[in-house]
Amino acid sequence: MITSVKNTKIKMVRELLRAKKHRDQTRTMVVEGVRLAEEALKANATINFCLYSDHISERGKKIVHKIQALSYNAEEVSADLLDRISDTKASQGILLTAPYPEVPLQKKVDPVIVLDKIRDPGNMGTILRTAAAMDIGAVLLTAGTTDPFSPKVMRAAMGAQFHLPIRYMGAQDILNLCKDFNGIELSIFLTDSSSLKTCWETDLSKPACIIIGSESEGVSANIREIADESISIPMGSLMESFNAAVAASILMYEIKRQRTNQ
Repeated sequence: MITSVKNTKIKMVRELLRAKKHRDQTRTMVVEGVRLAEEALKANATINFCLYSDHISERGKKIVHKIQALSYNAEEVSADLLDRISDTKASQGILLTAPYPEVPLQKKVDPVIVLDKIRDPGNMGTILRTAAAMDIGAVLLTAGTTDPFSPKVMRAAMGAQFHLPIRYMGAQDILNLCKDFNGIELSIFLTDSSSLKTCWETDLSKPACIIIGSESEGVSANIREIADESISIPMGSLMESFNAAVAASILMYEIKRQRTNQ
């Protein structure tokens, strides 16, 4: 049983939880909790190692047994130590480390969501979770957008990262993907509350890319330049705009609705 905070695996987990720089350098993330560990196994993720304590539930014990059956390393840790290194207030008694998921882009990727400088982890996680549920083809992130593999985003997304192609891209690369990727051309729509054309009036049944900007800054100038047109979401007069995650979710649902009703 691991009991020392100086243990190599414990130190590695603490570094991964604390610093995006370390996660990016090693391309490794921490998957904490029963539900996320189940998602990792469901996605056939490679597991570097698993740590668990005697506070683990019966459901969690089944996960550990599966991990051991797959010949991955699983070690028991004292409950107090696992609680100390956990990113949550109370550990569920299990965490594992795994390489960043490398979900491939499909030959004809559509629809696409671009997140421009979305910095709130809760918003990011909600958008990723909705994107997976709405069969989004890819989520593209611009520089300045929060880390999709941070502990808070992982929890908010409920493991959607294992099922979505997620890529950081600049404006030109986004344009290239939308306009010249295996013969499919996507219309690029900028979400703008001041636009007179609404999503209800827009044909989203055709290949589409939707750009979502941050609530505080809006869409960056260079990303705005690649848009074909802007669209808005109909709303009442009491508020000026939607929360970024809500706006993204509404638009992803509208795409799904239009395509289902074709």
